[in-house]
This record gives sequence, structure tokens and C-alpha cells, in this order.
Amino acid sequence: MINIVYCSNEKYAKYLCVTLYSLIEHTNSENNYNITILETDISDELKKDILSLKNGKDYININFVNVKQMLDEKENDKLFCHLYFTKEMYLRIFIPNILKDCDKAIYIDIDTMIMDDIAKLYQIDLEDYYVAAAKDFNSIVNVKFFDSINKYFNGCLKIKDMNNYFNSGVLLMNLQKLREINVVQKTYDILEKFKELLYPDQDVLNLICEDHVKIIDNNWNFVPLINVSLIQDETFQNLAAEWAIGLADRKLIHYISEEKPWDEPKRFYSAGWWKKAKETPVYQKLLSEYFQKHPEDLNP
Repeated sequence: MINIVYCSNEKYAKYLCVTLYSLIEHTNSENNYNITILETDISDELKKDILSLKNGKDYININFVNVKQMLDEKENDKLFCHLYFTKEMYLRIFIPNILKDCDKAIYIDIDTMIMDDIAKLYQIDLEDYYVAAAKDFNSIVNVKFFDSINKYFNGCLKIKDMNNYFNSGVLLMNLQKLREINVVQKTYDILEKFKELLYPDQDVLNLICEDHVKIIDNNWNFVPLINVSLIQDETFQNLAAEWAIGLADRKLIHYISEEKPWDEPKRFYSAGWWKKAKETPVYQKLLSEYFQKHPEDLNP
């Protein structure tokens, strides 16, 4: 059984449809895929759209777990959020306790598009590592060019090895190990210590897992938007070569930052996402949403 987890609310459920459709499109009937969607308020209409993505594939199971009460608990007032982040981002921290009968799972952010069978990622041997993840190339580069970022990661968080700082948008999680170390309590402890974090859930996981992360090629978490210094500055020659592995063999594309393809269809990285969206039952909803925000783009 291949366990996969997404986290969503009503606002992001339409985008969830696109990444989930791309995942299902690349599944193999020789495997069984158990997809759990941790949600707070997804409507029955959108749930129906999501379930229709199975398209008769009986080797795929999609189930919804409502976690609103869990997020509303008093203790969760400590879950710091800012900018465009929401409390739902912390749900990946709770996965070991929610999937309490599973030893392993893949967590995937909604702003992604899958281009290969996710079972191949699941088959990576985690050994005793807490997680397997790809490097966050932008943060590694930004530490050199921005004093405030350098002070944050090296002075405040005191990351031991910034070259192993990983992106938390795609994680192969060792649920058994994460339960053993009580990752939820460790999260609260870190948030109590630092109060405010730049990339809240990601920074927390990096602090918890920094000695226990298996760094994998970024083809399973390829980020097209990068600090151009990665490929222009000779200092990062080796790092750029690692990033190029993902460029040459993209198995999963991750649209990080505030500029999402559903908001920026004219950007170079958006065409593939919209092409995939057109094949989903939420395409008309996505078009309607976009043109309501951008009526100037409607043809006369």
C-alpha cells in the first residue's frame, strides 16, 4: 500500500484536483494507492469532483479526514502563521499521529504537478532517517546574498549544515520514527522558543530532522523559480549541477512562492499546469475564478 497525504481547505480544493489528477494519471494498476486528504471545510460538491478523479480505478482509494476540530484546539493557537501561510500547513506535522497504523507516507503540497509514478518515490529506502526530501536551493543561495536571511538561518535558527536544508513541500516520511520522537510536541517546543519563523512548518521540520534527513535528487521536487545566482555565480557550480538533475528529469514540479500558476497563467511555468487543469472536472470553476479576479483579460 502506497500512502499519500494532501492537506486542503475549500479555497485550495480546486487546485488539489489538478495535482491529484496528475498523480492518478501516472499510477500503476500493479500498486495500491491510499490517498488521504486532511481537510477542514471542503464542500460536498468539490469532494464529488475529487472522488470522480478515480475514474473507475479500483486500486486507488481516496478518503477525507476532517481535522477542523484538531486545528481549532486551544493548544494550536501556538501554530504561528504569516504572509500567505495558513494553519493547514502544520497538518503534515500531525500525519504520524493521524495515520497511526502506517509506518510510511508521502506528503505532497497542493501547488504541484506529478509527472511520474509516485510509487517510485515511495520505494526509496528510508533506513533510520526521519524523512527523505530535496534541498531548498533558493534558501541555500539566499543565505549568501541577503544578510537578513544569513542572520536568520545561521544566527537565529543555527542550522548546522545549510547545504542540507530541505524543502518540506514533498516529503517521504518515516511515520514510525516521527512518532517515536514525538514530532508534534517537538514542534510546539520549537514554536515556543522562536515565536516567529520565516518558513514556519519547513523551518520546524528542518530543526527536528537536520541530523536525520535523507537528501534525494530534486527531480521529485523540482522548483522552476530559482534565484538566478544559482546558475550565474561560480560559487554554486556544484549546487547548480544538482539542480540541473531535476531540470533534466522532472518527476514532480513544485510551484513555490506566491506566484501560483492559477493566478499567473501567462508565466512560462504555468502552461503545463493549465493544460492539466483543462482535463479535470474543476476547469470551468478555475476559469470562472480567474476571470472574476481579472475581468480585463476577457475578450470583448
